[in-house]
Amino acid sequence: MESANEEVHTKIKVMFLPFTSTSHIISMPPPITASLFQSSVGRDSSLGRLIRTHIVKFPATEVGLPVGVETFNTDMAPDMFSEIAKGLNQLEKEIEKLFEKLEADCIVTDMFYPWTVDAAARLGIPRLMLLIGSCFAHSAQHSVKKLRI
Repeated sequence: MESANEEVHTKIKVMFLPFTSTSHIISMPPPITASLFQSSVGRDSSLGRLIRTHIVKFPATEVGLPVGVETFNTDMAPDMFSEIAKGLNQLEKEIEKLFEKLEADCIVTDMFYPWTVDAAARLGIPRLMLLIGSCFAHSAQHSVKKLRI
């Protein structure tokens, strides 16, 4: 039995998988976009925080894209969107294996990865959905649906 003064510290491994759009990238970016936040992750790590990134090679050439095209952004040709989606689908098994290898206790994934629901169920861990956007936008969307405006 633990006394009231004893603190119990349990470390859990939470894995984040954002959508590959610059505004969604948080913790597991493709190589080209990793530099956007790697310095802050490195700074946190140097302070003793257990945080790190895992770089996953995007299969650009395998889906017919030039090397370096691996994220959705506003200045890309519209016909590239489907190829990026194909590339992301090819990464599904690799990412699920990474969750398993790193023994994730929980995954937080973007709403654009619905397959992670099944992956989390297979691993027996919770999956939380990350919604990118402002509170106002989500509130307005909810109100429109609720009030049928």
